[in-house]
Amino acid sequence: MAKSRYWFRLTPLAALASVAACSGTSGQDSVKVSSATSLKAAVTSIARSYGDGTTQLEFAGSDAIATAIRSGRKPDAFLAASLKAPEDLAADGLVDQPLVFARNRIVVAVAATNSSIRSISNLGRPGVTIAIGSPSVPIGSYADKIIEALPPATAAQVRANVKTREPDAASVSAKVTSGSVDAAVLYATDVKATNGALKAIAIPLALGPVTKCAAAVVKGTGNEAAAAKFIQNLLTTESQRILVAKGFLPAPKR
Repeated sequence: MAKSRYWFRLTPLAALASVAACSGTSGQDSVKVSSATSLKAAVTSIARSYGDGTTQLEFAGSDAIATAIRSGRKPDAFLAASLKAPEDLAADGLVDQPLVFARNRIVVAVAATNSSIRSISNLGRPGVTIAIGSPSVPIGSYADKIIEALPPATAAQVRANVKTREPDAASVSAKVTSGSVDAAVLYATDVKATNGALKAIAIPLALGPVTKCAAAVVKGTGNEAAAAKFIQNLLTTESQRILVAKGFLPAPKR
């Protein structure tokens, strides 16, 4: 089994840069992977089972990683919680064409004991407090689009109840898990990761709650072949099994 090293960083660009300074030299048997925090549990498990080299992991919001890449910091592979961030980088020639390796679902997350919130429209009730992601990160962008697709009056009521906007999915989850807010718009996988502390309330498919997770090889690292091999490994039967076990939907059929 391959040896793996892990840096669990949940803060933006400055933290990513400091991790890079101590991560060592990349080579064909070593792949530096910058991944969205919402993928942390699944990517960590996949890295542990990866048999083709050493995997170095770090985690942050997809937007923070994209900003770091634009600023010249180069992990070998970028794993994002949305297709948009790697597609934008690809359009600017900074990464290769992204590969969709999994899908996720956006849900309303509430405490397991909460029986008063049963649908997304309930988030507009007076007195309900909500956490969502900041507009620049995928979980926040998804939440904005879903809320915007609600009937106008309901959407306005839900927006008025948003108490906090957080930098990543982990922070959103922490707000509702701790009881700081009544509910959150969150990935189904983050709800599953709380081991029963939270429960998921489905959002109607018409509102667009299914998302795509995408990976891309970062250009100019000198380690593109090893990065491409790691990314292709995300589509193997074992990696897809891990992703599904963590609550993701499998990659779309190609």
